[in-house]
Order: sequence, then structure tokens, then C-alpha cells
Amino acid sequence: MILYTYQAQNLIFPASEDEFTKQQTIPVAGGSLVVEAVNASEGPGKYRVVRLLSTDPNMYLHSHYQPGSLLDPGNLNGGLE
Repeated sequence: MILYTYQAQNLIFPASEDEFTKQQTIPVAGGSLVVEAVNASEGPGKYRVVRLLSTDPNMYLHSHYQPGSLLDPGNLNGGLE
């Protein structure tokens, strides 16, 4: 089987089930974010952006939605449900 994709192999085939279960999808105005909780050393209650899911091209221009950026769950529109 050949899989042609733009995503990295570790996103499609995670190394372990634990890495995949740490990720969650949260709604934001205009789309959704795939985030994962970060260690307490980087800030309590913070989430790291893994991926932005949106059909609005302007969403990709916002620096706080870039992969790797840290977010405070209280500042997200739509909240963590």
C-alpha cells in the first residue's frame, strides 16, 4: 500500500497509543484545533497546537493557531468540551 500525503509519518502512524490519546479536538471560531496538553514545566493548564482544521484561509495567518504555539484554554472561543 502506498499512501500519498502532505503530513508527517508520525502524525498518521503515531509511535504509541499514548501519544494519540493525548490529542483532542476543540472547536474555535471558524474551525477546530487539534491540541495536546503540555507538561507542567511549560505552564499549568496550557495546550500546544498540533494542527488547525479550517476551510478559512485567513485562519492560517493567525500566529496563535500555528502548530507548536501554546494556548490558555480560558482564552479559546468555543471552550474545551
